[in-house]
Amino acid sequence: MDSFNKFFGKLYSTPSMIWKAGAGLIFFCFSLAIIFVPSLDLNLTPGNRYAFAGLMMLYALFRLYSCLNEYKSYHDE
Repeated sequence: MDSFNKFFGKLYSTPSMIWKAGAGLIFFCFSLAIIFVPSLDLNLTPGNRYAFAGLMMLYALFRLYSCLNEYKSYHDE
C-alpha cells in the first residue's frame, strides 16, 4: 500500500504527468470506440477509419510512454 501512495504522491506533485496520462487514456479509449462502434464511422471509408483510429492509438501510447518516462526520471531523483 505504501508504494501505491508513493506513486500517487509523485503523480499529483507533477501536473504534467497527470495531463499526459489523462490525455493518453482519453485518446486510447476514443480510438477503441472508433474501431468497435460502427456508428462512429466519421464519414470515412473503413480503411481510413481504421488508419485514423490506429494513429490515435499510437499517439495515446506515446503520451502514456512519455508519462512513464517522466515518472521514472522523477523517481530516480
